[in-house]
Amino acid sequence: MTARAADATPTLTLEPVTSRINAFQQWWVLTERGLLKVLRNGEFIFAFVSPVFLAVCFYLPLRKVVAEVTAIDYAQYLMPIIMLQSMAFVASSSAMRSALDGQAGVHARFRVLPMSEAIPFLARSATNAVLLVVALACGLVTCLVMGWRPESAEVGGGIAGAAIAVALVGMIGMALSLVSDGIGLVAKSPAATSQLVAFPTLILGMLSTGFMPVDRFPEWIQGFVENQPISQITRAMRDAIGGVLDWQSLAAAVWWTLGLLVLAAVLVAIGSRKDAQ
Repeated sequence: MTARAADATPTLTLEPVTSRINAFQQWWVLTERGLLKVLRNGEFIFAFVSPVFLAVCFYLPLRKVVAEVTAIDYAQYLMPIIMLQSMAFVASSSAMRSALDGQAGVHARFRVLPMSEAIPFLARSATNAVLLVVALACGLVTCLVMGWRPESAEVGGGIAGAAIAVALVGMIGMALSLVSDGIGLVAKSPAATSQLVAFPTLILGMLSTGFMPVDRFPEWIQGFVENQPISQITRAMRDAIGGVLDWQSLAAAVWWTLGLLVLAAVLVAIGSRKDAQ
């Protein structure tokens, strides 16, 4: 009886419990964390202040002088560079946030969690994309208040051309924010990171056709001014708004975007190896 009772006793089989990790949920949580950090830091406010500050500093004091000397509508002429400077603000913020997280050991801690290495990068990219959209919207509102309007054209131009111009600056802006994120990963100092991103864009912006036509610069520097990336991108944007965009104008923006994406991939790879050590 005892043996039969022992045989009749049910046996429990312990199977390993596996927890399913939802990659999308991880990405969403990290993206929400990034957006809350952007909100707390006041970056959405600065996304509005940045183009307004640029318009006040350049459009208000120079509009009459430029109109008298060059006979151009300065509000129309200034629109591309204001949009590009809005993009530069997003890039600088991206680099700073990435560098601060690296200094605090956040990137290293994410590596030991059960998640793909791509998820933190994708979450940072989504945060930067949201800030970029807000910055472009603020820049566009600033340009409209300043007096810029989409130019009418029989073929192209108008609202469609303006949309292409905004898409161009958004494309460049996203590529530059990815590069800035990579710079933040490899940089040792957040302050140095911000300067590394802000100064080149500021200097190239000042020495470009974004603020003045190329013939307003000294002859010895006109070649650089006309062919540097900011001038090439602003030219493509003006051609799109005017309805005369062709591949020759568009090619420069496309190639610069591809180059920035390659650079971003290299920097992110170096930063990932740095965190793994």
